[in-house]
Amino acid sequence: MKTFLKKLGSFSVGPIVSAFLGFITVPLVTYFISTEEYGRCSMFTLAQSAAAMLIYLGLDQAFVREYHSFSDRIDRLMANVIRIPLCMVLLIDIVLLCMPGRISVILFDTPDEHLAVYLLALMLPCMVFENFGLLKIRMEERGLQYSCFVILLKALTLVFTVLLFLSYEKSFHSAIYAIAAAEIVTGLALLLVTMRHVPLLTEPVDRALVGRMLRFGLPLLPASMLGWALTSMDKVMLRAMCSYSELGLYSAAYKIVNVLGVVQSCFTLYWVPLAFRWYGEKKDNRYFSAANEIVACIMCAMCFGVLLCKDLVALILGANFARAVYIFPFIMLYPIMYTMSETTAVGISFARKTGYNILISALSGGANIILNYLLIPVWGGVGAAVATGISYLVFFWGRTLISRKIWYRFHIQKYLLYTVMILINCGLHTSVLGWIPYAVSAVSLLLTVLINWNTAKNAYVLFKASE
Repeated sequence: MKTFLKKLGSFSVGPIVSAFLGFITVPLVTYFISTEEYGRCSMFTLAQSAAAMLIYLGLDQAFVREYHSFSDRIDRLMANVIRIPLCMVLLIDIVLLCMPGRISVILFDTPDEHLAVYLLALMLPCMVFENFGLLKIRMEERGLQYSCFVILLKALTLVFTVLLFLSYEKSFHSAIYAIAAAEIVTGLALLLVTMRHVPLLTEPVDRALVGRMLRFGLPLLPASMLGWALTSMDKVMLRAMCSYSELGLYSAAYKIVNVLGVVQSCFTLYWVPLAFRWYGEKKDNRYFSAANEIVACIMCAMCFGVLLCKDLVALILGANFARAVYIFPFIMLYPIMYTMSETTAVGISFARKTGYNILISALSGGANIILNYLLIPVWGGVGAAVATGISYLVFFWGRTLISRKIWYRFHIQKYLLYTVMILINCGLHTSVLGWIPYAVSAVSLLLTVLINWNTAKNAYVLFKASE
């Protein structure tokens, strides 16, 4: 148990500190720029995520799956896996560099933001180096080193943002340039630290290995595209159906919710390699069930706790962004349901049935698009938040039920209870004024702790006995 907590703690330092730095950066940016300009800034990060969706072809997940089979030949594995994403980057960069005006109109509604487009093109290869470098460190279970690089990215973003606001201009340009500069520096640092011995140019192509990784990864590409629809169509449709101002409010609320996502990051970073190790050691399913229930308890308790502190969000964001306080409750279902599904859905990866991810992403992504189309014209940013929240409920239950069918039949009664409690709480905090939402959240928090007290004690005994 001590070893588990020590390693989990080492991986947690980075997300916790970076979340704190991000927490500082958000009100700093919202203080200096308007909701409309913040909306334009969010379109830049949206383009970044769209490019990442196309670049990897599922090969980052294939790298994780093959890692333990190449424990003494990691540089060879890295050389074979990273070349294809770099070729994809080259193709995307050609499009960006040949049509900067067109891309600028799509993102910023003006043809003049060529520098932002050029920086996006320069960022993309650095993103690949960053992603695979961090994956390598994660799989080696070097938590403190991982945390240092995660902190570096957020710290550089904060420092560059402050410097540009003070010395350049107080506009969305400064926020965008800071994001790009931090990404480029971090990516190059990870290239030097984690890949300096990787024979990118000299290692012969292992056709069998590349073919096996593509067979594993390519079925994830449609799922990634649908997953991008799940995480990003709310912003795309707000951009198309509302104003940059409404998009800015929604994006600010999303950034605040990312602080809750620190728990998602802390757990997921260590859970994935640990789950595969447990599976390889043929650990009893009780270990997985205990992890499932504890994570679900923690995430639900955090949801209710954050809702109790909802009014702090308005103070943090400032007067111009205060309306975001009614947007963020349903957005919280993104980190909550995603983290819970990471424990319940590992059976899909164990069975190598990654094709199921296409079905799950199609259901949740389709629900997101339909709900956004119906709700945004009526409720604006609140409608987009409700659509996102319900879509992640579909995502969680899709992953959970399929994993339960092809792995083992773990209990789901508590998840049904949590789903009802979360929906009631988020609905009240979105639409009802006064003390009633806070009273319901306080009762829900207490109930969550009480019904999981014995589960926590049993999990502690189980993990301690396994040391």
